[in-house]
Amino acid sequence: MINDLDMLYVFHGTDIVTAGDKARALVASLRAKRPDASFEKLDGDSWNESALQGHLGGQGLFSSKYIVLLDRVTENTDAKESLPGLIPALQESPNVFIVLEGKLNAELTRAIDKNAEKSVECELRKEPAKDGGFNVFALADAVAKRDSIRAWMLYRQAVESGSEPEQIVGMLFWKAKTVEDKKLARELVTLYHEGHRGRRDLELGIERLVLTAGR
Repeated sequence: MINDLDMLYVFHGTDIVTAGDKARALVASLRAKRPDASFEKLDGDSWNESALQGHLGGQGLFSSKYIVLLDRVTENTDAKESLPGLIPALQESPNVFIVLEGKLNAELTRAIDKNAEKSVECELRKEPAKDGGFNVFALADAVAKRDSIRAWMLYRQAVESGSEPEQIVGMLFWKAKTVEDKKLARELVTLYHEGHRGRRDLELGIERLVLTAGR
């Protein structure tokens, strides 16, 4: 039996792109180690507390283990209320649970601090611009306000000041989640992964996205 298949892992923070990559990489690693384990994924749209309860001590049809990914389930109001109270049970379960969230509220933070074997926080840098540097927060605000002209100008400043495309995508994604722009968030995640897979030029992809911010 593999010891890391009876643990609770949590990945969270304002840099949800990085947190998501780490969570999915862990899922892939665990599934490769234990290909007979059953895999389940719940997100805000598919949240079902009864189904989750069934995975706490249950077994897969052809396997003695479950690997369960809870992908930002707190976007669902019911899940947001119930997840903190479920964390101890997730930790005690003989199965593995991987929790992926953005910025945690105080109640969920306390529950995770007390119970998770591994908690990884991924934070976007928030340092203000210095010595002519560029603050990517201004760009994120412009995109969120659908001000495409200002967003494009700020993006060009970001590129010229040396800001990394990954940092810019992460900040824009964080802003999209903050203002609940699910369409923009999905576009950013797709852009990020296609860029890293070599299917798209990430810098040019971001530029096209900010130019269409007002449409």
